[in-house]
Amino acid sequence: MHSIIHIKTNPNLSPKHIEFNKLVKDIEKLRIELSREEQKLEMFSEYHTKNIRPAEVALCKRKLEMAVTLDDFALSSKLPKTLYNELEVIIPELLNESFEFIPPDDVSKRIYEKWTNVDLDEIIQEEKEEQLEEMEDFMKSMGIDFDIKDIDFDDPESVGEFHKRMEEAKKQMEENVAERQSKRKKTKKQLAAEETEKLQDDIKNKNLRSVYLSLAKILHPDSETDADLKLEKEEIMKQVTKAYEDKDIITLLVIETQWLKNTEERLANIKEDVAAIYIQLLKEQAKKLRQQKSELRYHPRFQYVSSFISDKVDRGMLRLSLEKDRLNKDLRKTQKEIEIIKINPRNEVKKFIKTLAQRYYKDPMDDFMEFFSTFRF
Repeated sequence: MHSIIHIKTNPNLSPKHIEFNKLVKDIEKLRIELSREEQKLEMFSEYHTKNIRPAEVALCKRKLEMAVTLDDFALSSKLPKTLYNELEVIIPELLNESFEFIPPDDVSKRIYEKWTNVDLDEIIQEEKEEQLEEMEDFMKSMGIDFDIKDIDFDDPESVGEFHKRMEEAKKQMEENVAERQSKRKKTKKQLAAEETEKLQDDIKNKNLRSVYLSLAKILHPDSETDADLKLEKEEIMKQVTKAYEDKDIITLLVIETQWLKNTEERLANIKEDVAAIYIQLLKEQAKKLRQQKSELRYHPRFQYVSSFISDKVDRGMLRLSLEKDRLNKDLRKTQKEIEIIKINPRNEVKKFIKTLAQRYYKDPMDDFMEFFSTFRF
């Protein structure tokens, strides 16, 4: 549908006509870029769903199994204090990692509380409250203020309600700002600028509506007797209505050239003031497309692959493939480690626990050095 619409090149084209053609080409380019980005991220997301997420869940299940196996080993063995202390680090860490994808059940909850001496439900509640508090602080800093304490971010319906409230609060905030600004005493220059802007908006809407009505008149399916053509007109009319709602002047003009006579000739002879209106509509359309492209990384569909948005297809797929290989390697390694605990002599298992502790023990100095490394001198 988005064939290039342009004013035919000739030596008499005015700067406005030339700018019109340039903006149309820019928008077509932006549309192509947006479509490619969406297709790329859909590809990444599909690969992640089929390959990465199952591997992540499987690895978490094995880590949970290892935590249970180590707990059983501790129950059946007399362990020295040093080894017991190491398990106090290892087992909770394994469980914390597993909880990322596997909700705690009675068994994992009991083991976690046994090795940490804390109530897991209280920890989960505290973490949720901290997240909500941080979210509220962030929203207040953006001028958005509403209570989100009843929002459960683990429930898709609740998250949907949150986004709905956000939109409502944002709309209310914009209305409040507009109301405050309207109450301020304005200079003659500001009043004149507002009046000019209002007139321009009225003219833009009238021109859009003019194109829309001319198309609606010829495309209205009720006036068509041929069944196939009626169906075609119904589909085209849906596109026309959407384009009108989106202020998509290009799509309207493309459809106009396909269904109305002399459209290209009319475009070639449009007056400067009409060209200026079309140019303003095109600029707004280009701005909207750029915004849509920049917001792709925040779309819920792509939340798990947003870090790949800057990658080209080949590089992104390579990184995803390497991540899948890493996860599968970790999965095989964890399975072997579980077998070591289950079938090896106790002395060998004790040695293995010491080795395992090195993986999970983090010297507090490491955190300091990591923080210190962020500074440049």
